[in-house]
Amino acid sequence: MHSVINIFLLVFILYFLLKYDKLKYYSRHLQNKIITIQKYITNKKVESLQLYIENRTEFYIKGRQEIMRMVRMEYNDSNVKTFQDKLNWLLVHESPELKSNIVDKILLREYAKKLLGKDICVPIIKIYKGIDDINITDLPDKFVLKCNHGSGMNIICNNKTEFNFSNAKLKLNEWMKINYGLISKEYQYIHVKRKIFSEMYLKDNLTDYKFYCFNGNPKLIKVQSIYTPGEKKIYHYYDLNWKITNIETKLPDNIKLSSVKFPRPKCLKVMIKYAKKLSQHYTFVRVDLYEFNDTVYLSELTFTPANAKSPYKDNKQRIYLGNLLDISKIKK
Repeated sequence: MHSVINIFLLVFILYFLLKYDKLKYYSRHLQNKIITIQKYITNKKVESLQLYIENRTEFYIKGRQEIMRMVRMEYNDSNVKTFQDKLNWLLVHESPELKSNIVDKILLREYAKKLLGKDICVPIIKIYKGIDDINITDLPDKFVLKCNHGSGMNIICNNKTEFNFSNAKLKLNEWMKINYGLISKEYQYIHVKRKIFSEMYLKDNLTDYKFYCFNGNPKLIKVQSIYTPGEKKIYHYYDLNWKITNIETKLPDNIKLSSVKFPRPKCLKVMIKYAKKLSQHYTFVRVDLYEFNDTVYLSELTFTPANAKSPYKDNKQRIYLGNLLDISKIKK
């Protein structure tokens, strides 16, 4: 009996030693793989930085090629016809660095004030040097926390007593590590100095009026509901006479074409006037506005809606929108 137990123990020990040796092999193999990946990423960053210094246009083109491949589309640098083609082409060839102060959600206020004679942006409560400077007790019951250097970096608080401030700080901390321009290849964001700020919360069920401005002329308005927790966003594209167009985009499941017509905003004429003035220096820009208490507020200026890859209903619509945009002056 003892001999059987001894044999069993010996087999178990041998098995364990073999297994341990294999584990050491897999561990070494995994470590080598991690080191290889780290070296690859480091080399890619060095190559990318070198290309950015030596040939910025080529750097921009490579980035846009990567982004368009993600949605099974191509970056087109020669036969530029569709709206996406032209937005991508402008992103590469129209000096994106010169737009940094415009996409900066804090510095935008200076640009608006210069052109309109007043700051029409949603009022800022406070600008913070870092996350630890945010004192929630100083904020009103409803507010918005934002980063100034990218898209979608917004945290909405519509009830401070139920607000999870710890989670908010974690999100803001992650966002502040991101160079949004390098990740999204929307190069106008590369040189924006990252900051956090709190902003006045306007109201629930706010409507966003996005004016598509071609060569300094607003020609199309995408109207979309926003800030509706738990509900699907709805949208329609209107012309300047408030007639629904047939423009449609394939969007995520939480954004649907509206089955009802949005009411015409009281301040439509004022909005059109502001959009025209704010877009006058750019080949294309989308001017995002709100209407609240009979007052127009500026949200942001966007040069690359949906990162210049929004899939419109069909190629006919893409070409139609492309024909509205004249890039000949930039080409010359």
